[in-house]
Amino acid sequence: MRKTLIFMMITMSVLAHAQDTEEVTVLTLDDCIQTALERNIQLKQARNSQLMAESNRLQSIMNFFPSISAGVNYDYFFGNFFDPNAARQVSETTSSSAPNISSSMVLFNGFSNHFQLSQRKHELVAASETIKNTEINVESNILAYYLSVILDKENIKIARERVELLEAQLEREKKRESVGVGNLESVYNFQGQLANQKLTLNNLENTLRRDLLTLFQSMQLNPNDGEVEVQAYDVQEDELLLEADPFEVVLEETLSSSPALKAASSSYEASRYQFKSAKAQLYPTITAFGRIGSNYSSNGARNPTNGDFEPDASFSRQMEFNEFEYVNFSLNIPIFSRYQTSNSIQIAKVGMANAELGVSQAMNTITNLVQTAYLDLVSAQNTYISAKENLAATTQTFEFMKKRFETGNTDFYTYLESLNNKNRAELELINSKYSIVFRKKILELYRGS
Repeated sequence: MRKTLIFMMITMSVLAHAQDTEEVTVLTLDDCIQTALERNIQLKQARNSQLMAESNRLQSIMNFFPSISAGVNYDYFFGNFFDPNAARQVSETTSSSAPNISSSMVLFNGFSNHFQLSQRKHELVAASETIKNTEINVESNILAYYLSVILDKENIKIARERVELLEAQLEREKKRESVGVGNLESVYNFQGQLANQKLTLNNLENTLRRDLLTLFQSMQLNPNDGEVEVQAYDVQEDELLLEADPFEVVLEETLSSSPALKAASSSYEASRYQFKSAKAQLYPTITAFGRIGSNYSSNGARNPTNGDFEPDASFSRQMEFNEFEYVNFSLNIPIFSRYQTSNSIQIAKVGMANAELGVSQAMNTITNLVQTAYLDLVSAQNTYISAKENLAATTQTFEFMKKRFETGNTDFYTYLESLNNKNRAELELINSKYSIVFRKKILELYRGS
């Protein structure tokens, strides 16, 4: 019994240790981007759309080729009828067959096939560029969500340091009050500030959880699959001091390489050819048709070489006797199509106008995105320089006020104000620092770097 208890205790200890040492998955920024690109549903749909566009392009090429089909039938006739194979009137049950191979080809349809091929080519380009644009959107979203998580962690770090500082000051004031050199007012002030700061810390932790969930959802990642940790991003000082390129250069490079603008332009070109293809329906259509076949009848057939009728001719001999070739050219002139052609032309014309507006909309959207990101970058760089100086000054002031407060030469509110100023300066520096790095990454993404 004793050995059993010892064994159970050892087993439980090992299991508890294994649970405590469970591996934590650490995700870097590149890991988050790669995971999102692999799992994003919109990106998968865009790739499927590209496959459909490729299939449509292939079909538009095959429309230039003739269609070929084969047919065969086997019929039974009852009663009186004229048998063309036997060339006589018969009144008996007859079986017959007419196998054939036929082909048709459009010789002219107002160049509709040419216009449709050009349309499909541009649609394929638009689908390919849409994939690239979707990838950029996924990456930019991950950058924004990742930045939020990093800033949340930095804010929590500062808040925890503030809690630890207030706890230490509270303990100090309690000791001072207990020996009669302090007062309860300072104790109560620190207790109130500590409680308020703990509430702030709790709110920041909730914000981090929410932003982490948003990041995981954008990656199609289930946070319940295991413990996941987002790695902090290491910022180099030289990255922050690099001067940004002029806005005109950034905008020009972005517009020249933007997949969204290329996709919109290709969609517009496709709509132009769709409009031309719709107008081609007003032109006549010339079609060629050909057929090779033969006939069989159970009543026999006439031998074309000697003119003799062979009532017992086999199936294969009748195929030789009755073989024929047929060629047909047809001209179809549209006169009245119940407004279908006019409606198709009108719809294609409106679609072309919308596609042209889509190009303008894409250009405006890209310009607005670049303007916003560039302004944020410049503002963050200017803020970073001022924030460094401000943090140095507020830190020095806080240390000075802390010593004066501990020696009783200043009041609590002056001390607290210096602490608040220091914390605000720390937050401004951190926000500007990470904003510079991530805004640069977003602009590089837009520029196609």
